[in-house]
Amino acid sequence: MARYFYYHVIYVGMINVMLFVPWTLIQHRFNGAVSAIVIAVVVGTVLAYVTTSLFLRFPGMGLPDIINSRLPSGIAIAFNLFGALIWFLAGMLVVYAYSSTIQQFFNPDMNSYLFLLLMTVAGMWGASRCTRSVQFAQEILMLLCAPLILMILFKAVFSSWLDWDAIRITAGYVRTPPSFISLCAATFVFAGYNTLTIYNRLLPSGTKLRYRWIIPVFCTFFLLVSFFIPIGFHGTVGAADYLYIWSITADSMIMEYGFVYRVLYVFLLLYTALSLMFAMNTWHTAMEFIKACHPKHKPQPEQYPVPAVNWWITLAFGAITMAYAYWTNSTRNQLVHQNWLILRTFSDLLTTCLLAWFTIKGFRRKKKQPPNAMDAVISDS
Repeated sequence: MARYFYYHVIYVGMINVMLFVPWTLIQHRFNGAVSAIVIAVVVGTVLAYVTTSLFLRFPGMGLPDIINSRLPSGIAIAFNLFGALIWFLAGMLVVYAYSSTIQQFFNPDMNSYLFLLLMTVAGMWGASRCTRSVQFAQEILMLLCAPLILMILFKAVFSSWLDWDAIRITAGYVRTPPSFISLCAATFVFAGYNTLTIYNRLLPSGTKLRYRWIIPVFCTFFLLVSFFIPIGFHGTVGAADYLYIWSITADSMIMEYGFVYRVLYVFLLLYTALSLMFAMNTWHTAMEFIKACHPKHKPQPEQYPVPAVNWWITLAFGAITMAYAYWTNSTRNQLVHQNWLILRTFSDLLTTCLLAWFTIKGFRRKKKQPPNAMDAVISDS
């Protein structure tokens, strides 16, 4: 079961390429992005180890279940709605960003809402499934996409067109104090552990997450590659001129494998599946947070047929996504995304603090419990 946890860690690390994380870091490359990356490696690793250890103390329970069982109903509902907002926005921003990328690079004359609608409907359908089905679908997509994406990333690292001097110049700003937004962006790459918010329901008692060194190794690799590779291809100054920086970077590489020549088309095809996987997971998590607000809700990780409430909630997600696309533009979307990165950082810290508080209260409650009668007989004898 532990392998599913690492699927989450790896795909969240890879999806940051499609979000504005590399763009945000590159915009701050001379005023704190490099030092923010160094700090994020430490902070992200510590948070990942601590939070996963705390989740394992509540086997079979997601974060909504833990909150509902330990907080008053009004406060619990407020926390659950806040969690739903954070997770829903994550999926919405990825779907919108990817549909905009497809329009720009495949067919600029295409109706901007058509591909967005297709992505939204696919994300809604996947998110409405039960938690176990979402987990199995994710494994299939990861096994199909991850090897090819890693191949493209390694191809970029060892490309003869990569300017290592530009990378060294940028890395020299490591002593510059980090900006807050760049620190929030850099720590997102390590946020895959937070998927235990819902998927901890599928981990039985006694589960141990071995090989957690995978988290800092893979996430640090994704963070460094997503930031430094575009700078190596486009220069220390030119890298800041592009909004869809990694699509431009992928189009700077070629393959010589039969009819496959431009890396861009393979790259976008792979990230279609990865973006749908991300939307499916985040919207499913947001849906479970909303369902947990009902006082009679009982979590069911395996549920067939799909209840009607799943369809209604995900339909609302789709409608809001389409309305957001009608309202937003590039400038507004960047502002929303950066605010979301800040909110997500505070949400991760809040989750860790809540779990630590609940764990400490549980220890104190056990200490205050009187010994049972059998223990008294044994001690007397």
